[in-house]
Amino acid sequence: MKTFVISMLAAAIATVATVATAARIAPAASPAAPSSFGESIDVRVVNVEAVVTGAKGVRVPGLTAADFRLLVDGQEVPIDYFTEVTGGQAVAAAPAPARGSEAPAQGAATAPAAIASPGEAVGTNYLVYIDDQFSIRPRRNLVLDKLKADLGRLGSHDRMSILSFDGHKVTRLIDWTGDRKALEAAFAAAEERPTFGLLAVAEARSDGDGSQMVEESGAAVVSLGWGIEIGKRAVVAAMRGTPTPPGRKVMLFLNGGWGLPDLPQSDTGAPSAVNQPEAAKIFAPVFETANLLGYTLYTIEVPNALSLGISNDVRVAAPATPLTFAMSDLGRNEVVLPPTPSIPQEFITTSFGRSLHETLEVMANETGGKAMLNSAWQNAFERVTADTSSYYWLGFTPQWKADGSRHKISLEVRRPGLAVRSRSGFSDLSRETEAQVQAESLLLYGASKSERPMKVNAGLLRRVSLLRRELPVTVEVPADALVPQVEDGVWSLVGTLSVATLGRNGEEPHWRTLPVHFKSNGIPPAGATTNVQTIIKLPLSTRKLVFAVGGEHGAVHAWTQLDLQTVGRE
Repeated sequence: MKTFVISMLAAAIATVATVATAARIAPAASPAAPSSFGESIDVRVVNVEAVVTGAKGVRVPGLTAADFRLLVDGQEVPIDYFTEVTGGQAVAAAPAPARGSEAPAQGAATAPAAIASPGEAVGTNYLVYIDDQFSIRPRRNLVLDKLKADLGRLGSHDRMSILSFDGHKVTRLIDWTGDRKALEAAFAAAEERPTFGLLAVAEARSDGDGSQMVEESGAAVVSLGWGIEIGKRAVVAAMRGTPTPPGRKVMLFLNGGWGLPDLPQSDTGAPSAVNQPEAAKIFAPVFETANLLGYTLYTIEVPNALSLGISNDVRVAAPATPLTFAMSDLGRNEVVLPPTPSIPQEFITTSFGRSLHETLEVMANETGGKAMLNSAWQNAFERVTADTSSYYWLGFTPQWKADGSRHKISLEVRRPGLAVRSRSGFSDLSRETEAQVQAESLLLYGASKSERPMKVNAGLLRRVSLLRRELPVTVEVPADALVPQVEDGVWSLVGTLSVATLGRNGEEPHWRTLPVHFKSNGIPPAGATTNVQTIIKLPLSTRKLVFAVGGEHGAVHAWTQLDLQTVGRE
């Protein structure tokens, strides 16, 4: 048995852990590591889908990789993969134009590999994310009806999956499929789900600035700011927890409540403009995750009473939409709303509505997508399919360092007079951060089929101070949830252990992640486990613990939960 000391900086978890193999590890027959295990150089590719337009916004076909200049943090990098997609099919690469005396692009000596063969169908995976937290049911259903009516625009190789978020949990209504009947049924089920936008209206009306809690007639209203924070975590969990089929990744993000009326105005002082850099900072976790995973976001504004006029704004050129309801109606969906007026963009009636537009535009623009605002929801899917069926698909391989850094992507077209739209960057997350984000998706999205439970044996819970308790635990980790590595003939198993403390009132979980790394005699046999022993320091309000073990890139491979009510006490 071998014992190793693991340190943890966070105060919520004890600073000492013991790791030992619970089953003898068979020695390796050869020191060479199989190629399926972790390599010393990460070969993940960053995909960049680009739309190129000329005069009057007309698409420009027939470009080659040599026509593009790809920069990361201002430095030109080689384009490793390149394919033009037109009408959902890969097309044969056009011959590279003669460049004369112009300096060749970096890496031009090696032609980029094709992502798909000429004539091959390139499907698009549409992930529909319905945010019911701030929606009002009749208006949300108008949007869903339009999407359902346009399912005929799906190509033969396209797939769609539909998710719904109710403010607590992300629910998958249907997995990836191109079956239109099944998708119609899923949309119909989505229309039956409750919405909670009226609670947000009640809070905004009672408080004015959206910062307090309101409790009346038993209805607890979550503050707008906290609701948005939960919503950001949920959409990140949805993207990370949804493995996609081959093809392009597109998210249709239906939302009508991510407005921040208190966001500072831009330096121009224009009354209708909020500070876009501030909006980008607040919602960076969403579009950075999309960029990292290869999603293009198409944000769709769901008509909402908050953006259409519950505030008396003196700059309004059109009257606000009246909205009346009783507090006793807040938990139900029977409230009758007035018809949604068709309001042009210059008639947004609240600071909430203006900031909502900024939010949706920032998230779409940062990933190379588009924001569908105002009445654009009436043909949103038509717009999205038209925009995603023809594009240039580029790929490059960064030197991944797992150092938590953010990198800016700039794509330029060498030919004059052309404009290009693409994603703006990617993040090189540390393994600990990757593991924490993956583990948090368990709470909001649930476990995937590839994740399996593991055992936790708890000791006696003891109180060590007025507000602190501590609990000794032994976590039995499946050895194959870790990554075997060999260096200079010496084997080791590496991964991460993430632990979250959850309180009684559903507040944000506190995650702590530490690396797990110990030497081994070789590749572990099937069924082998390792024991991680530690003492966890807990706030007095803790009611549940979540344990998650990740391997390469932080992907969660095993997890479990522990309810403190089942634990003995000293």
